[in-house]
Amino acid sequence: MTKFILKILFYFIPFCCVYSSYRISMNYGLYGDIGKLGQISFGKEYNECLKQSYLQDNFVKNTLIVSYDKLKTDSKILTIGDSFSQMKICGYQNYLGHLLNDSIINIAINATQFTTSINFAISLLNNGIIDSSNCQILILEQVDRNLISNLCKIDFDRQYKLPYNTEKQNNKNTNKNSQLYALCSWIRLQVNFKNPVVRFNLKRDYFSHNRYSHTLFIYQDDFMFKNVQPSDIEKAKENLILLNRKFSEKGIKMIFMIAADKYDVYRPFIMENSSLPIDITTDGLSNLHDICIINTKPILQEIVRRGEKDVYMVNDTHWSYKAHSEVAQKLARDIDSLGLLK
Repeated sequence: MTKFILKILFYFIPFCCVYSSYRISMNYGLYGDIGKLGQISFGKEYNECLKQSYLQDNFVKNTLIVSYDKLKTDSKILTIGDSFSQMKICGYQNYLGHLLNDSIINIAINATQFTTSINFAISLLNNGIIDSSNCQILILEQVDRNLISNLCKIDFDRQYKLPYNTEKQNNKNTNKNSQLYALCSWIRLQVNFKNPVVRFNLKRDYFSHNRYSHTLFIYQDDFMFKNVQPSDIEKAKENLILLNRKFSEKGIKMIFMIAADKYDVYRPFIMENSSLPIDITTDGLSNLHDICIINTKPILQEIVRRGEKDVYMVNDTHWSYKAHSEVAQKLARDIDSLGLLK
């Protein structure tokens, strides 16, 4: 009997230790998309500290297109984008609204029908939901990591379709919310097996997090640029020119904004970075004639170089309020210099 108990304890005690570590990690808090995807405990204090500097009032009106009628709005500026454009009170739209003293309309993407903000914007134009009567300026934002691919795959004839109920789809993934699935995922990520999150040591403290001030966390997907071919870049340029022309023909001035990947901004500040690849795939887009393109990489890289902490959030792939504020100032300057607001 004693041997049997000892054998049980031999397996049970390590399991208890692993499970206890897992529960402690969960209780400490998986904040940010990096924390959740990589099962990394960052704690809530970092996020709570940043929130203290957020703007207190909101100039952004988020809307979802639920009919084929023309959009009714008094705002002169619309924004369409991916997750970088869905940050609400701490997003670039709110800072831009404060600078211009005007409300900004952000149109949420119909995720059941569209995977890119570009095709979504084209569909609204094709259906007549937006035109010069309700949109003087369109800020079209797209993250860098799959921008070239998305530009190459633009469907210029895409029509808008109304959202449909996704409840049945969501039920398919209920097993992923189980405790056993979560525990197995946590163990897999702790041993760094198929981990979608990559970490690098930085040359100095570029974040204010107590534990990870010198650590850069990024998505593995930030290296997707290595698969881009020169022919893809040329095709992307052609489609971007045509995209701009489509909106211009309808009397809409498009500002195309590239949301830089976290890796691209912080690469120069990684320790022993000489062997790391450099992403230049989207750099040439900024030189296209008669298209207002804002590449946020040099803007944000410069303020990081000046020593500003938390330009991106340590536990997230997205900008902090500091980057959103800086980007909004660039947008406001371009809008003013181009005389876009009548």
